[in-house]
Amino acid sequence: MSMGNDPASPQRFQPLRQGCCPRYAQGQGRDGHNLLLRTLLDGYSLFLEDIQGPAGRVFQRFADLLVGRLDLPLVMVSTLLPEDKGLQIVALSGRAAAYLHGFDAGDEQKRAGGILYPAWAALRQDAPLRLQIVATTEAVPWVERARRFHLDGCLQIPFQEDSGGRWVLSLYRHERGRLPHFSDSLTEQLRKTLRQFLERRGDARELLRLRRYQSAALRVQQELLREKSSETSWQRLVEILVNETPISSAWVAVRKNNSSRLAVHALACRDASCLQALQRLDLSLDPSLCPQGQSLVGQAWRERRLLGPAPLFPPSETPTATDPRRHPPALGSVMVWPIFISENSEPRAVLVVEADHSQWFNEALRNLLTQISESFSLSLEQREYQRRIENLALMDALTRLPNRRYLEQWLEESLARNQRNACDCLAICMLDLDGFKAVNDRYGHAAGDHLLQEIAARVQQSLRSNDLFARWGGDEFVLVMEDMPDRRHVEEALNKIRLLIEEPVVLDTATVKVGTSMGVCVCTGGSQENAAVFLRQADSALYVSKRRKNRRSRVWTFSDEMDAAGKEDLAR
Repeated sequence: MSMGNDPASPQRFQPLRQGCCPRYAQGQGRDGHNLLLRTLLDGYSLFLEDIQGPAGRVFQRFADLLVGRLDLPLVMVSTLLPEDKGLQIVALSGRAAAYLHGFDAGDEQKRAGGILYPAWAALRQDAPLRLQIVATTEAVPWVERARRFHLDGCLQIPFQEDSGGRWVLSLYRHERGRLPHFSDSLTEQLRKTLRQFLERRGDARELLRLRRYQSAALRVQQELLREKSSETSWQRLVEILVNETPISSAWVAVRKNNSSRLAVHALACRDASCLQALQRLDLSLDPSLCPQGQSLVGQAWRERRLLGPAPLFPPSETPTATDPRRHPPALGSVMVWPIFISENSEPRAVLVVEADHSQWFNEALRNLLTQISESFSLSLEQREYQRRIENLALMDALTRLPNRRYLEQWLEESLARNQRNACDCLAICMLDLDGFKAVNDRYGHAAGDHLLQEIAARVQQSLRSNDLFARWGGDEFVLVMEDMPDRRHVEEALNKIRLLIEEPVVLDTATVKVGTSMGVCVCTGGSQENAAVFLRQADSALYVSKRRKNRRSRVWTFSDEMDAAGKEDLAR
């Protein structure tokens, strides 16, 4: 990891000219002390001006200030990586920056000889450390390299933040220069100021993060209320999470066709390659399937509780790359929230979020995701209730058939499709049951209701997917048949319905049989009439068919076949 803007090589480093004295060295005693104090005060102002900015940016400005005011050859700020894996340089300034040219954090495994040894030593003793490089007798790489760059001494000032982060401010002097005199009290004050900056910056960034989380929660709730489609709102939900929080990916998984397989219905990810891998991810609720059924997602669904942060698959069950559909992307830590419609029910979906490190799942983020999952559940519950209410409003309570309101909506859509179809026709049949009143009067209303339910179920089961059988009222029904090639096919379908209706129905105390009368209106492609007109024509044909019940050759009458006698019957 090379640092800086590719600084000059050691051979190009130019030491100070003979007789040239650093600016700090020109001010002895009180003047030099006052310059140091003014420099530190200006540095404190930098910390206050950019309290919410990235730490590296603020420390870089501070390092540039120290180099410019005190004429130091090298100033560096470094931080200890997690799990003590090495030092990361976050700010570097000075003409001797090439001292760290080609530096790699992995080289610091040899800390006794590494070029950052002084910073390591200060971290170990957790106290300021002054070193005289020229006076060092050990032949170690960092000493030899420092001498090549004419670095004579350094001051290492470690400081630590409450969250555990450990940092070092490194000040180097030139062999012809002076290192500012930091008294013990001044050094301790600087450490305290640096520590307070990190703490206040952490508090400010945490406050900003909380505000963003609150904004994200509000936006998610607004989207869940605004969108009528579940899948559309789910996609917006995961996109907001990825955009407004530190998580790397978010997705919603649901059951696939009521099977044990899980399908991803909404997905957002920062990385394109990870996005493609997640789209191919194969998951199952069956724990006997390995590895598909061993995921944290399936476990959370089966146990109906929040799980994580943890790997998506247990280490022993991580899929191999031999099957790309079963090979998960290189994910970090995953948390899974089951989404329920009601208590003690099976999850309807799961919300899965992934972050590079488990520490991202702090209390604030957990609270946000829990709030969103609860809003998610409430939204699904409301939509489920709305769907049930709509079904009740459009469904006949007795027969469970579509009611008149649903029929009118369906018929308008059918006519619109029929107008675009010049080949086939649309048949609208209004029918009632002959003999129903006698059954109702003799055996009671309960028997009559059972008769209606039985006939409705028979006809409903015999229909094609694009046919509709609705209850008009009482013992009257309407049958709508789309895409009928000609009238002969219409009559074949009507005869099939007649036979189903005339089959005996077994009641509690008897077996009864009823017949039917039908009025049919056939609409050819391109017709411009509305649904109400065709329903009136079918109803008129039904009336004529019932008037001719004792002298008809078939149970149906077409609206365009009513002759003068039929119209006369209708007029009566």
